[in-house]
Amino acid sequence: MSLASVPNLESELDELYALPAEQFTKARNELAVRLRKAHQTEAAAMVRALKKPSAVAWIANLLARNEPASVDALLNAADALRSVQQRALAGGAGPDEVDEASARERDALRILLSLARASLGPKATPPLLDRLAQTLRAAAFDESVRPLLRRGRLVVDLKAVGFGPLEAVTPRRRGDEVTGAARERVALLRTAARRLAADAQAAESAAADAREAARILGDEANEKRAEADQAAAKLADAEQSLSTRR
Repeated sequence: MSLASVPNLESELDELYALPAEQFTKARNELAVRLRKAHQTEAAAMVRALKKPSAVAWIANLLARNEPASVDALLNAADALRSVQQRALAGGAGPDEVDEASARERDALRILLSLARASLGPKATPPLLDRLAQTLRAAAFDESVRPLLRRGRLVVDLKAVGFGPLEAVTPRRRGDEVTGAARERVALLRTAARRLAADAQAAESAAADAREAARILGDEANEKRAEADQAAAKLADAEQSLSTRR
């Protein structure tokens, strides 16, 4: 196969990340083979090492491709919020400006979550949407990750830590900083607890389903064993009767 078989690696990668999640691994391996046959060994190794996006990352990538204007709105709102926070710390912006910028950022995020909910339907569980919100917010504020979100190439869930409106626009005392850090930790732990509780409930439900399925299969096995034993008994009787006649 010639080099022309992979004319544009970036375009190929865009197509790869646009595939349904269940098709990613097979398509990635096929692309790596094509690159290797085209003597692009370094690119082939890079592609072969690509990780399949998590469920949340895949949804974020889907939003980036299908709703680019809404994703840009979130990124722009994050830029504006970061800017006004920095000005607030320097005494150049007041609480009202911080609140307004924070509201715009929250609204932009809320729109994306609504779009995701409409796209996913029943699959849009609260825990999943919570993880999606954190991933989108973290990506919007992280300069190294923003290009991946905009291109629709996120791979893992991200954690949004320390973002959002300032608790105050004036320098805080040490005690306030400790209180703020404790409050943030409590909020993060609360979110983690909700997620773990939801995961535990899902696992318990799956276990209950598995136990019920095992019970049904056990009953069926017992019935089949009883039928087999009856058939064996009838066969033994028939053989005994035949032997007697002889």
